[in-house]
Amino acid sequence: MAEIHQLEVEIKCKSSAERFYAMMTRDAPKLQKYAPQSILSVQIFLRDGEVRVGSIFVWEYVPRDKPFVALSIEKVTAIDPKNLSITTTVLEGDLRNDYTSFVITLAITPTRRDGNYNFIVKWVVQYEKANKDVPDPTNFMIFLEDFTKELDSNLLKEE
Repeated sequence: MAEIHQLEVEIKCKSSAERFYAMMTRDAPKLQKYAPQSILSVQIFLRDGEVRVGSIFVWEYVPRDKPFVALSIEKVTAIDPKNLSITTTVLEGDLRNDYTSFVITLAITPTRRDGNYNFIVKWVVQYEKANKDVPDPTNFMIFLEDFTKELDSNLLKEE
């Protein structure tokens, strides 16, 4: 029986939670401008003119552990604009070389502004390894953390 593993990372952010969420959904094609060290390009194939369940994201990104550009084609499987969360399932791309399933959830939780941060970004990755020799995707989690910090920093500069 397949074993589903899970990794999580939380990052405290200072920019606007709503703007961050917009950048991760409808404004994702602009990410290469706001996170150029992490993202080369993002395409979105909308459903009925909006990001919704069934929409497709095509990401070209720079993984921290590889000397090349990585590709990820993901389908939105859950989205909740009110609660600032989105879940995607990786359909194709580099992550599928090592994992038979790979699901990424982004949840943004606004906090009471205390001078240090405005919201918390939580990334949850659920995955099934292609075989027992495949390592956990810790480098991908580091990439998500670095990307989040880069995006937050650049969004904060515009506020």
